[in-house]
Order: sequence, then C-alpha cells, then structure tokens
Amino acid sequence: MAAQIMAIVNATPDSFYDGNLHNTTAGLIARAEQFVKEGADMLDIGGESTRPGSAPVDENTERARVIPLVTALHQRWPDLPLSLDTTKLSIAEEGLKNGVQIINDVSGQPTNDLFQLIKKFNAQLVLMHTRGTPKTMQQCTAYTDVVAEVKSSLEEKVTQARTAGLKDEQLIIDPGFGFAKTREQNYTLLTHLSQLKIPGIRLLAALSRKSFLSLPGDTPKERLPQTIAAHTMALQQGADMLRVHDVLAAKQTISFFFHCQEAL
Repeated sequence: MAAQIMAIVNATPDSFYDGNLHNTTAGLIARAEQFVKEGADMLDIGGESTRPGSAPVDENTERARVIPLVTALHQRWPDLPLSLDTTKLSIAEEGLKNGVQIINDVSGQPTNDLFQLIKKFNAQLVLMHTRGTPKTMQQCTAYTDVVAEVKSSLEEKVTQARTAGLKDEQLIIDPGFGFAKTREQNYTLLTHLSQLKIPGIRLLAALSRKSFLSLPGDTPKERLPQTIAAHTMALQQGADMLRVHDVLAAKQTISFFFHCQEAL
C-alpha cells in the first residue's frame, strides 16, 4: 500500500515556511483546494507555530484561527480526513465536534484526558516524540542513543494509549524530526527510521523543508530537493505517511518509489 500524504495548512502568521502568505480563511481554503487537486489524502490544520523558539498562543487566538477553517473545510469536503495540530484539549474537542478526525498532538506529553477524548469520538491520534516546549526544545538534545530513546518513548506512549482503550488503527507515531534534536540526531533517526516502527501502528515522517535539511545560506523555500531526498529515504525505511508542504512533489515521489518497488 502506497504511503499517504498529510498536507500542511498553517493558519498562523509566523509559519517557518512562508510567513504565512495565505493567512486568511479564503486564502487557506484556496490552498487546501490546490492540495486536494494534487492528491492530498488528508489536511493537517495548525493554529500555533511550533518552530524552534516560538512562543505559545492563547486558547482564544488559536480557536479563532482554526475552528472556522476546520468547519469550512469539512463542509466543502465532508469525506476528506482533517487533522488538527494542537496541544490544547479544549481546541482538540472543538475540532472533533466540527469534523476533525485526527488530532496531531505535538506536545510529546499526551494525557489520559486526551486518550479518552479520542476514544469518545472514535478518532485517530498522532503521538509525537519531543522534549520541552518549542521555546526550550533545542536545549533538550542530550541523548545517549537517540534512536533507542525515541523508540522507547514512542513505545511507552503507544502502551499508554492502548491501556486507555485505543486501538492500533487509531494510532500514528511520529519521531518528531526537528523537535529536541540536533542536525546529526535528525540524520541518525532518518537513516534508522525502520527501527522505530511498531507492528500495527502507522509511522508518520514530518520532514518537509525543515532546517536540518538546509544547505549553507538557503531558506525553507529552497529545500524542496533535499525534502524529496529525505522523503525517499523515509519511504525506504517504511514510512506510512508523509507530512508535507508540497503535495504534488510528494505524490510524484511516492508514485515513483512504489512503481520501482513493484518492478523489483
């Protein structure tokens, strides 16, 4: 089965990628429409930047950014899975009530209340590895064995979710590229991604245009070639989902990769 594409829809004014040039409801809907036409399997909506060093936003601000957009997208594409990138339980609940099917929890600290919310709505949950907060995470990069420690953390989160009553098909794991990891640690995780896989649980690789893929002097907009290369490596290591800014390029990468796999 080919990997799925989770397209990034940033409802923030401070996206690390583009600023955000599309930060109006109409602009974001138009961007989503482009992604759907290009073959996105789901949309991931976020209203709070998690780039290194970013400060949190208050609940009301995040709600105003994402809930009207979620509602509009669900009305336009009622069968298209929507993911909500949030760390706030109240925002997650409002999203689920308005058509969201996946909560992308980037806190790294899922609570039993979150598990019970996912269970109540029969939704899905992304369990991500990170340490600290976006403001402090790059000070939390001391690992003895980054692959073993990330794997252990993800396994612990999966065990907690299962204990709370969630089924494997409701869970997705994300090693958290760029979150509390150095450039070298991100490369190590990417080249050993297959070791993080947990049988029955989908593995998400969120690599798109991140700073550890940078070349000297470039900007996020110039990192598409490196992103395609990283996506190919992730697919080789068994990634089930790619979280991307560039849907068409990801679609072509996945199509070619699996075509080659079938030809072998």
